[in-house]
Amino acid sequence: MAQIRTKARALDMLGRQQIAGIPTALSELFKNAHDAYSDNVEVDYVRKKKLLLLRDDGLGMTRAEFEERWLTIGTDSKFIDENSISQPVTHTAKTLRPIMGEKGIGRLSIAAIGPQVLVLTRAVRDDKHHKLVASFINWTLFSYPALDLSDIDIPLIEIELGEMLTKEQLSTLINQAKDNVKSLAHKISQEKIDYVLNQIDSFDFEPELWYTSLKQLDLKIDKEIQEHNPNAKPRKLHLDKDGSGTHFIISPVDEILNEEVEGDDFNSKATDRASRLEKALLGFTNTMDVNSNPPIFARFRDHKLDGEVIDRISESTFFTPKEFEQSDHHIKGRFNEFGQFSGTIKVYGQEEREYVLSWPESKNKPVLCGEFELNLAVIMGTARESKVPPNVFNDIYQKTNKIGGLYIYRDGIRVLPYGDSDFDFLGFEQRRSKSAKEYFFSYRRMLGCVEITKQVNSALHEKAGREGFIENKAYKQFRAILIHFFIQLAKDVFNEKGDLSDQFIEMRSRQQDSFDLLKKRNNLKSVKKKHLEEQLQKFFIKYDDDYWLNNLSQLKEKVQSRFENFEEEEQSTDDFIFEVQRLLLEGLKPLKSNLKITFPSGVGFGKALTDSCDLYQVKKREIENEINIFEKDIEKRLVEFEDQFGNRTGMRLRFSDSLENQVEYQSKQLNEVYSKANKVLSELESWTKSEINKNRALARSEIEQAKHDFSSVSFNSKTSDELYELKASLEHRIQTAAELVLERVEGIANQLSTIKEGNEENIVSSNKLTEILESEYEHLKEVNEQNSEMVHLGMAIGIIHHEFTSNVLGIRKALFSLAPWARQNDKLKEIYDDLRIGFDHLDGYLKLFTPLTKRLARKKIMITGVAASEFVTSVFGDRLESEEIDLVITDKFLEQRIFGFTSTIYPALINLIDNAVYWLGKSNGEKVLTLDASETGFIIQDTGPGIPTIDQENVFEFAFSRKVGGRGVGLYVVKKTLEDEGFSITLAPYSPNTGAKFTISPIQEKE
Repeated sequence: MAQIRTKARALDMLGRQQIAGIPTALSELFKNAHDAYSDNVEVDYVRKKKLLLLRDDGLGMTRAEFEERWLTIGTDSKFIDENSISQPVTHTAKTLRPIMGEKGIGRLSIAAIGPQVLVLTRAVRDDKHHKLVASFINWTLFSYPALDLSDIDIPLIEIELGEMLTKEQLSTLINQAKDNVKSLAHKISQEKIDYVLNQIDSFDFEPELWYTSLKQLDLKIDKEIQEHNPNAKPRKLHLDKDGSGTHFIISPVDEILNEEVEGDDFNSKATDRASRLEKALLGFTNTMDVNSNPPIFARFRDHKLDGEVIDRISESTFFTPKEFEQSDHHIKGRFNEFGQFSGTIKVYGQEEREYVLSWPESKNKPVLCGEFELNLAVIMGTARESKVPPNVFNDIYQKTNKIGGLYIYRDGIRVLPYGDSDFDFLGFEQRRSKSAKEYFFSYRRMLGCVEITKQVNSALHEKAGREGFIENKAYKQFRAILIHFFIQLAKDVFNEKGDLSDQFIEMRSRQQDSFDLLKKRNNLKSVKKKHLEEQLQKFFIKYDDDYWLNNLSQLKEKVQSRFENFEEEEQSTDDFIFEVQRLLLEGLKPLKSNLKITFPSGVGFGKALTDSCDLYQVKKREIENEINIFEKDIEKRLVEFEDQFGNRTGMRLRFSDSLENQVEYQSKQLNEVYSKANKVLSELESWTKSEINKNRALARSEIEQAKHDFSSVSFNSKTSDELYELKASLEHRIQTAAELVLERVEGIANQLSTIKEGNEENIVSSNKLTEILESEYEHLKEVNEQNSEMVHLGMAIGIIHHEFTSNVLGIRKALFSLAPWARQNDKLKEIYDDLRIGFDHLDGYLKLFTPLTKRLARKKIMITGVAASEFVTSVFGDRLESEEIDLVITDKFLEQRIFGFTSTIYPALINLIDNAVYWLGKSNGEKVLTLDASETGFIIQDTGPGIPTIDQENVFEFAFSRKVGGRGVGLYVVKKTLEDEGFSITLAPYSPNTGAKFTISPIQEKE
């Protein structure tokens, strides 16, 4: 009898050629991890090494299971049949998981990722850990038609308990694989043998190095996860100690993966397009619903060539429960065995309303697809119509634009390709192209899922290549039920003529009005704010240029000159006094005029602008005081002068003229205000009458039109139902028109009442109240942004410190080992010394990032000026030289001594000097940086452009910076840190000739 022989190529055809691409292959491997009761399955793609590591923390495999199940194609272990081999083991402590794969060929998808794989698996059974199993497979051999499966040997070894694969053991596996390839010379050409041997030699994996690196990475990831979820347990993705699971190390990875990860050139530039990897793997489990309890978490990290690590797939890159909850509308319910939906709808966050919808094609017969659930969130297409805060709306909008859609989950695991925006299986966008108003739902404005189970929805079969469900009758019913549901729901709830749309229409209209009003308000506020900022800027520029002091000084000299040059014989007393008064008036008028800034009413500002306004008021009063003193002095001198050279009659006349001039001036000022108020009142009255007349005409027009339509109807040709509909329709039109006009006119009346109330006794005006509330809001918003920024900075510093600490011991050990060699070799010693100095400097500098909890335990020391100067020179020496900046260190600085923490004082000096160097680099004059000392502290001074008066208060505020690209964090952190440790930092008043001058001194001693 004859037998069917199996060629090795059959595996290639069943595996690599059946899989749509690498993302689909990874999805299959993720499903295998799910079946192995893993809590986590994670991929690290290292581009530089062309290496992909896929790890899970599941039950793993024993050697027997690996040979009988994993190395056996088309196993029936996952298929329930009386003649099948035993079912895979389950985790008794976890909920029973339905098997995701039944064909027994999912593991062959690895060949689509790369031509060879190292498999490491360690089993745990009844809390007992087994030996580590390691195997190396080259898939290229399976693509050669001349080879049979029996020709190919798979190297496999077991490793003792608690031990990991070593480099020597890996070499043994690889050599066995190469020996097998060489033994096939009688069946394949030497060219093919050489090709495979070169391929095997290219397998670039150093076990010990990667174990260490991955453990460090896992600690970092665990920390990040626990920051978002404090209850999260540390992941166990290692295979030593208490670890179990399966690891696949694939190398070299097919270069197409780069495109799959980032998209092709066109798509990579379009931020609203997801890559193929994101389309296939984002949302592998349902992490958008807070109540979903996903059985497994899938992650994909991309280690780029520049060292940056990007989370391509994780819970945060998919829709989060918070984003789902923040969306505008929510639909949740169940389709029963007859296709009838029963659930709730929540519109704009209002109370849930029950909604029931039957499927007309059911005809009281159970549907073949079975019961299923729907959980959907929808956001509106524009921020104007959405209740979501604008900044949050933009984030969710961009996400839905990229990965929005209706996902399908079978037993908690995503079914591909549903959810991919390019696979609009319910035809949302096709219908919207016909009428966006009628067909409300859009694939790119929804985030949600349909949940099915293997048990209830067994008639829904997936295609072999994981390209969706087979289009049998069950699937057609499933699709028809959903299409009918979304069309009818749009008509009922989200259409202006819908029976249940009253709440949606009202809330949308209110949202649009609120958005428009807020936009107008923000535009008005922006214009007023910009104008005020410009006025303040001009004022402080004049102030720093000593505009008022210089002009007042010149005016004093002119007046004094007039008094000194007065000749009684040549000029009358009256003429002299008139000339001095004219000189005084002409000289002081521009000074007073340039002092005045008009503050907008009813507008609140943030802390920085408020502080600038307060500083303006202080400086304005100082200048006004100088002017008033000068005026009083001149007036007094004129009275004394007239008493000496004139007579009392002339003095009385001059006083009378002066009073008349003052009355005339004030009357002119008052008349301007009266005229302005009357103009506003006239415009307001005209606008009010116009609006009332316009609305009265609108109401009359609607009523007359309704009457006309009523008169045009023949009652004889109408049924009673039609007549009732006619009556109801006409009454509704009249009522709607009347309500619209009433609302508008009442709004006008309320606005006028608010103005009136604002002038009544003991009531704060609406403008003033708005100003107070808006200022408070701006301040709170700034504080919130500061706190958020500081949290992120703290996290970044923590990560830097952790990463450095993790590696510093190894570097120090290597330098220690190198030292004996360096002592024996002068050339090597020179290199060693440079390395040692650089490392010690880096080590010392990064110790500044020591966390607060550790800093509190340290001791204060006496910080000398000598030590501080040496530190500054070591950090900035080269930079100062390249920038051609002279560093002057005074004897007072060198002799100064401060008792405190070096990790507090040194960073402050570094920050101040770094800023000084930056601004000196922008200066065209002499570039000098001086380190001096006060009685109790250090002084840092430069000859740069200095810090203008307008910035004197704000320079220590968070996020304030005049640097291009500056973050405005340095001086804020310096001030806070110094104050916490009992020090103050002050900035000397602005002087255009001296630059910036900062002083750091102990608060106690200063007081």
